[in-house]
Amino acid sequence: MNQLIAKIRDRGRSDSKFRKVLSDEVVFTLPDSLEDVVEYTPSTLLEDGQYYAIRSFSSKDYCLDCLKDENFDSADYERLERSDFEKIDFLFSFQENVYFFQNIPKSQLLKKKRLSFGERFSFDRENASIEIKETADAMYFKRIDTLYFYKLSSITSIFPGIDQLHREATEAETTEFLSKEFIMLTNGFSISDVKTANRKRIALALDTLNNFRDEDKTTVFAYIKDYCPDLSGADNSFAVSNETDLKMLLFGIEQRFYTTPVGAERRIANSILKIGE
Repeated sequence: MNQLIAKIRDRGRSDSKFRKVLSDEVVFTLPDSLEDVVEYTPSTLLEDGQYYAIRSFSSKDYCLDCLKDENFDSADYERLERSDFEKIDFLFSFQENVYFFQNIPKSQLLKKKRLSFGERFSFDRENASIEIKETADAMYFKRIDTLYFYKLSSITSIFPGIDQLHREATEAETTEFLSKEFIMLTNGFSISDVKTANRKRIALALDTLNNFRDEDKTTVFAYIKDYCPDLSGADNSFAVSNETDLKMLLFGIEQRFYTTPVGAERRIANSILKIGE
């Protein structure tokens, strides 16, 4: 039986925050294909038609408890009241043992004037509505315990904690990285100049560096100096004077530079997809 459920924001209540909305309606449809998927990693950008996958999803800390139940039963939930409409956080539809999720921004919950085109034109200034997307923000297949999604930022409010898969470096971590002995800050560049994109790259780079042996660091640093000679500073350090310098250093630590075998063209990989262990 198909069921559409709403999760509401209501911090004052201790009971279930899920409410029944509709029954027996096919709200979402599956994409044409879910064969071309990649395991989620911040270093991989999707191509058209691809989806990220997180397998063994029920074992993750950010998996919702309701997805871990062996038997979904909408009878456990009360009906959504009109007074709850503006509290809706997200929707999920349970269809054929698949959960479809759609995030609902607060901007969608405002009452707006609408001109409807049905059998007759009608003007509506009072009722509120939610636009259902052609494709859900996330799909969870219970049978294979796998979550599919297209954009991490679209599901962070649905699965609390999942944003840690691609997080920004904390202030302390950013300070730690910029204080590394191989970095020389110049031209007044400081931690306050580091924007979100590079803070996310720093979080990844710190993990990468922690897995390097000393000889690995020596090899990678030489590799960076080869591709980015302008970064070479005194005492075998890298001179970082702006966000672009920092980005190039971080790309180097992740070994994103490569040379084409034909033409010897030097390039930067904007996305990385592992093709073997």
